Amino acid sequence: MTTTTTSILSRKLQHMFRMLDSDQDGYVTADDISARADALAAPFSAQPEKVRKLKESLHHVWDQYLREADEDGDGKLTAADYERGIRAAIDRDSDGLVDALHRSAAAWYDLFDAEREDHLSLDEYTTLARGMGRTAHQDNEQAFRRLDRDADGHLRAEDVRTAIVEFWTSEDPDADGNWLYGPL
Repeated sequence: MTTTTTSILSRKLQHMFRMLDSDQDGYVTADDISARADALAAPFSAQPEKVRKLKESLHHVWDQYLREADEDGDGKLTAADYERGIRAAIDRDSDGLVDALHRSAAAWYDLFDAEREDHLSLDEYTTLARGMGRTAHQDNEQAFRRLDRDADGHLRAEDVRTAIVEFWTSEDPDADGNWLYGPL
């Protein structure tokens, strides 16, 4: 009997693929990226400049790191295409990919820091999680606790930056950053 194991990075990338596939058709497209950005930005329509920055940052990741994984040119990525594209980006330009992801995170962080306190509260993080398609409050609380590295009840930009690197590049199954987009 052969047992196959899936790496933690593969599990994270498949998790992100499912979150980005906003219409749940089994593909991620530029339209899915726009739809996810719209869902994230929905509570903030009165802040069009911040919403624009969020959308631009997400489309930059699509244009620079994912579009080339679309080998047949149909504008659609399967889960395998998506993972291959992210892994190729990590191999050839890890710093550039992480920088692009930091810009996206900075855009959503700026949008969701409603109280302008330079940190996210659990409520603000929960609003973000809903925009990513997660609604289980218990999962949001657990993720928030894992990401809040100094356990002060706030997510700071540095917490998010560290989580991004861990989520997108780490094979450590115990890394707190694995919780950035909720439980796997």
